[in-house]
Amino acid sequence: MAVDVKTVRDAENSVRDLRNWLAVFKTEYGISDEAYKTLHSKLEELGTKIGGITCSMPGKVDANSVKPASNTLRDAKAWLATFANEYNIAAEAVKVLHENFDKVGQKLAAIECK
Repeated sequence: MAVDVKTVRDAENSVRDLRNWLAVFKTEYGISDEAYKTLHSKLEELGTKIGGITCSMPGKVDANSVKPASNTLRDAKAWLATFANEYNIAAEAVKVLHENFDKVGQKLAAIECK
């Protein structure tokens, strides 16, 4: 029972792309250092948790191993929704961040076991 490496790599790459995008938007939209650090930290945590996903049986991802990554993604989206106004994050940046968080979620849901 092994996790399909390609599907995990796809999820990790989507997190990496989001981190890179966040760095560009930090300068382009003037996202505050504190907001940037918080989001970056949540993305680092998410990437680490994706690497911990395992299989419970052939063809079945262990739901308990996916839950920490899913919860971190949910928390990051909730943080953004709650603090976007407080940190004056541009509406366009918030929209694109949410779209990218959704892409990560889709990749996370697509992780398969062999």
